[in-house]
Amino acid sequence: MALICPKCLSDMSPIEHEGVTIDVCPGCRGIWLDPGELAFLRGADEDLPVTPESIGAGKHYLETSSYICPRCQGSFDTFEYAPGTGLYIDRCESCKGIYLDAGELKKIRQVTARRRILGLQTPDESQTKLHEFMQAERTRHAQQASAGTTSGSSHSSAGVYFFQLITGMPVEVDAKRQRFPLITLLIILANVAVFMYQSIAVHEIGFYARYAFIPAHLSDGSGWLGLFTGIFLHGGWLHLLGNMYFLWLFGDNVEERMNRGLFLLFYMACGIAASLLHGVLTETPQIPTLGASGAISGIMGAYLILYPRRRMYQVIWFMQFRVSAAFYLLFWLGLQVLFSSTGSGGVAWYAHIGGFAFGAAGILLLRSLGLVSPEQETST
Repeated sequence: MALICPKCLSDMSPIEHEGVTIDVCPGCRGIWLDPGELAFLRGADEDLPVTPESIGAGKHYLETSSYICPRCQGSFDTFEYAPGTGLYIDRCESCKGIYLDAGELKKIRQVTARRRILGLQTPDESQTKLHEFMQAERTRHAQQASAGTTSGSSHSSAGVYFFQLITGMPVEVDAKRQRFPLITLLIILANVAVFMYQSIAVHEIGFYARYAFIPAHLSDGSGWLGLFTGIFLHGGWLHLLGNMYFLWLFGDNVEERMNRGLFLLFYMACGIAASLLHGVLTETPQIPTLGASGAISGIMGAYLILYPRRRMYQVIWFMQFRVSAAFYLLFWLGLQVLFSSTGSGGVAWYAHIGGFAFGAAGILLLRSLGLVSPEQETST
């Protein structure tokens, strides 16, 4: 899978350059170098000529402090390459890889004065190849962006934009999966089937008392069935469609990382945990609670752990933004916490929060037990 540029979030492309495979961003022309690669290009033993002190202030520091390492998702330290040069280098604290802005590699060569080794006087074959590659990539991305087909562009197709404008729903930029999400689809079909039955049977006396989750009934033992059945009930078509969209959006990628049966158990466990937290914290335990949002919140929490750097489109005030999944999901979680603290009624905010936390913690536990498979590389 292609690395993602920490500066502009475009897909980076690997290219051979002077005997080293470097990753180049066709958008901002930034370069990612794994440990030792800059030393090789410099003709030196170490990536940096000295061991400088990290810079903790200034315009450049503020700009790069939000960068995420494309190799290990760590944070960056900012160094001045050599005292008095004004040339700043961004290096991952964890894996020690280095990100260079456009033109910085050339400045490093000038500072180190390694003209004989790096051939600054006349471009060699690899330098010419790098230049031609970057030019071709910029042209290709510009053509794809005009057609709305590139995943690395800043905007999606017109159809996606208008869908988001009307619904306010997020859309994945890179909707990659290796396996058909059978269990996710079956859960969606089960919810639709139950809703169709519910629309007929809701007129029966005691339907919600029997099948919805009512926290106040837990104490007398009559509310335990609702912990399971309430996950499949919904308050209307919009409630159902919104929940099923989010389940399909996040569930397919989470499902392919584990056994299908385990995914179903994980989904149900998230829903039950979400309902239990709501039951403990709600101020209105006598009101029936229904909906799959607690279970789906758990899937969203798992998605955050598994795919924090996946990108998503979101339309706000007619403008389409591309953000990381981590940003979107944490922002969404923050809204749930905010609304729960203000006492906004009609929504089980604590169920959303509890499901999300349970899903994130649960997927970490499953991964530590070896029950979550590593992310598969996508062939191109």
